[in-house]
Amino acid sequence: MSLLDLLRPHWQNHDPKVRLASIKKLDDMSVLVKLAQHDQSKEVRNEALNHINDDSLLEQIVLHNNFHETALNALKKIKHQDIIFLISVNAKELAIRNAAIELIENEIFLAEILKSCDCLSTCLSATERITDIDLLKEVHVHNGHNPQITLAINDRIKQLTKDKLKKL
Repeated sequence: MSLLDLLRPHWQNHDPKVRLASIKKLDDMSVLVKLAQHDQSKEVRNEALNHINDDSLLEQIVLHNNFHETALNALKKIKHQDIIFLISVNAKELAIRNAAIELIENEIFLAEILKSCDCLSTCLSATERITDIDLLKEVHVHNGHNPQITLAINDRIKQLTKDKLKKL
């Protein structure tokens, strides 16, 4: 243990085991967020994340995290669909955006993503999650920028229509 470790808070100790143990005593959310975002130890990041339940703080962790797995774990903890929607639009990493889309249950949010997205895989993922034919038709009218997306929307409408007719 260095002299510096004696002088600084335990959550700043060079030893990950000491930092991990210190998390149980922490009640400063800004410190927990900092640990979840930047600590080099996966165990410390996960333990800090376990103590954070505020959706806006979890959103910060998802959007400003260099550790993909930690960002995904934080994303899975978010309860509010509007925050997940914002992440699906604002995340820099495509895998995070697509993971957020998989968590969105509100089809209106999915339609908004589809109307504004410029990434083919993101648009295709949103298209597959929409089950409301009228909503897809509305999106289809607003989408003229990518023929692949237009084709995917048409195919989805056909599939849903076919499934609906089978049920009759």
